[in-house]
Amino acid sequence: MVNDQFDKSLLKAAACLFYCMVFISICTGCSLKKTPYQEIIHKKQKDTILNSINGLYPDRFKAIHRVILTLSGKDYVLNGYLSVNRPNREFKLIAQNDLGGIIFDVHYIENIEQQIHNNLKSIKNEWLIKSLLRDLKTLYLLEPCSSDTLFLDQQGNFILSREQGILKEELIFKPFKEQPRYQLYKIRHLENRKLVYQVDFEYGTKGNILYPEFIFIKDTRMRYSLRINIQYFM
Repeated sequence: MVNDQFDKSLLKAAACLFYCMVFISICTGCSLKKTPYQEIIHKKQKDTILNSINGLYPDRFKAIHRVILTLSGKDYVLNGYLSVNRPNREFKLIAQNDLGGIIFDVHYIENIEQQIHNNLKSIKNEWLIKSLLRDLKTLYLLEPCSSDTLFLDQQGNFILSREQGILKEELIFKPFKEQPRYQLYKIRHLENRKLVYQVDFEYGTKGNILYPEFIFIKDTRMRYSLRINIQYFM
């Protein structure tokens, strides 16, 4: 009888010790786990950072692009002649083949006009509206917004995050040449935490203006990619 009571007490003590060890392990694991992003919530600090973020482009500019579009396993080589008026929220694009023939042209003014003339039968107008217009607006009319949530990651980059329904858009800025300025180098769209669209920038210089020399776009849902080389900028 005494031995039975002793055995039961020993089992209870062992069980108690086991649960204590599990609890300590969980708590220790939680305390050691690092949060990848730290939110910047102080308004003055956030405003200072936003004011230090460089715009990608001047208010008005023109550019010539050499573009490789990969769609459904087929490559299309295009020359794009672009004109952008950012204050007016407007852009014009003429896409030509190597012989100078116009493949399609676009004229867009936000909330006012949206025209696409397409001469390429293998690419549907609907696809151009969903992809091309979205790409152009993302590249040339997107701007940091004070209402966006601002984070600092472990590499010292700042991330502006904005929600658009089930879609989360992230603008990632990194320090520019050890100066208190930040330059956009990646845009990500996530749907249910899954990456569905990404833009990467590689920079060159034109005079005193820092601008993307190469832009890479990949859309996993619409299954296309773009490699853009900005050959002329003014």
